[in-house]
Amino acid sequence: MLLIRLDLTKKTIVWVSILSLLTLIIIFGVFVPTLNYIKKTADESYKLRIFLEQKYEQSLRSHVTRKKLAEIKASMSKFDPFLFKSGDELKLITFLETLSAKHNVTQTISNSTLDKVTSGRIASISMSLSGKYNDILKHIAELETSDYFIYINQMQFTPAFTKNSDGDQITNLNLTIELYVN
Repeated sequence: MLLIRLDLTKKTIVWVSILSLLTLIIIFGVFVPTLNYIKKTADESYKLRIFLEQKYEQSLRSHVTRKKLAEIKASMSKFDPFLFKSGDELKLITFLETLSAKHNVTQTISNSTLDKVTSGRIASISMSLSGKYNDILKHIAELETSDYFIYINQMQFTPAFTKNSDGDQITNLNLTIELYVN
């Protein structure tokens, strides 16, 4: 009714205004929320892609780690003969006695933790050796190059001020060694 009484220019202005208002309502009521939803979905997709890529990288690292672990286990079997095992105490003591007899050294074991291994899985043996200085050095050299992983924790040489039947001076050695127990 009001539109009927207006002239053509004013009618055109009213219609353009109404259409502009409808366009703005459609833009802000439909397009902007849709664009915001699309942006939010794109952000979530990006985060999901990053998360999946990280999981994939972890999976690859895990696969490589498992492969390396299998290689390490295979190479560990090579070290078994060199590791002292619980239950092989007699074998070790026999080795030490044979070594001392081979080098003409008197050996006395004063303390041992072979029967009660500590929490660090380390066994300790304290012993005294007595004999010629060169024989004791040969004994230590062969002990260090033996098939066991032996760590010499303490070594104390003392002259005995006595001579053996050959006239050589006797040397005493207090020795503490440690072994890793498997």
